Amino acid sequence: MLLSKRTVTWIVRILVLLAFVAGVLVLWDYRLEKNNVALEFVLHGNPSEAELVGFLDSGYEILVSNTLTTLEHRKLAGGREKAANLLTSRNGSIWYGAALYLGSLGDQRSVPYLIRGLNHPAWRSRHRVVSYLQTLTGQNYGERKEEWINWWSAQSKAGGFDFTCVTTQQFTQPR
Repeated sequence: MLLSKRTVTWIVRILVLLAFVAGVLVLWDYRLEKNNVALEFVLHGNPSEAELVGFLDSGYEILVSNTLTTLEHRKLAGGREKAANLLTSRNGSIWYGAALYLGSLGDQRSVPYLIRGLNHPAWRSRHRVVSYLQTLTGQNYGERKEEWINWWSAQSKAGGFDFTCVTTQQFTQPR
């Protein structure tokens, strides 16, 4: 039985489409595996400062977040400027991690973000937020966010900082 030219054309189109989809899946799998290897390295390996700083450029948010935590705990200053840029991230884990990392380095740019983070859902790190705020400002308002906001507003010439703690979940709603 011979197939019509039209049938053969459709079979070829379907095969090309399947090959394309398979290629995309292979590429996606490779990228996911590469990101997971990097994450595993950050969590359980001993990456150098340069490797950690490089991971801050990743689009893989969990890798960036864990890299910031590692930089914070190791107090490595190499990622300072990249972290300062991450303070304005829309992802709650990333801006919060950047604020904690910069706070650990004594970077004053972290102060309003640390204040914002006083009611971040990651409550286990709250003691670090308070400690960094006290070290950076010489003030002792504990976890009382409103008092910190009042203090910042009285000190700051920039004004207008939004202290609302926005988390990733709040950005999933359509605009």
